[in-house]
Amino acid sequence: MTCMKKLTSLFIGAAAAFAACRALALSIELPEPSIYWPKDYDTNRAEQVVSVLRSPQFKYLNGLTSYWEPEFSTTLVYAGDAKALSAFIGKLNRIKGLTVQLTFSKDLSRETGSALRAGSWWVIYRHTAPNTIGIRVNLATDAWGADKLELTLPKCIQSE
Repeated sequence: MTCMKKLTSLFIGAAAAFAACRALALSIELPEPSIYWPKDYDTNRAEQVVSVLRSPQFKYLNGLTSYWEPEFSTTLVYAGDAKALSAFIGKLNRIKGLTVQLTFSKDLSRETGSALRAGSWWVIYRHTAPNTIGIRVNLATDAWGADKLELTLPKCIQSE
């Protein structure tokens, strides 16, 4: 009977390991900023976004693309001060046809799990909102200074 218990335990362990590997295979770590765009996405707009994401002006920490339908989400982590974040927002805001959505987190380290660092801000992209780039600002980072976060937001761009 102990042999049967060992085989059962081995089988359960193998099944759990297989399931974990399968789940991890649905996400990929990104050594440099990139986005998994929808198949028919505007290539000019995509190139402009990636140009901002990869600009040496902004310090990229790490990122992850998850191939979970329907969102196919990408999260990119950046470090920097309020001046860098303001410039980042401004550059993205100048891309025609792109909406920049700004949200705030009391502490991104509580949202990261183990795959991502908290950083100063995250860039979040989802196939379910293909023309929107989300920027999630980490209010807990030391990069903002002890007392306040001052961002300079770009002026609204009037559509033609």
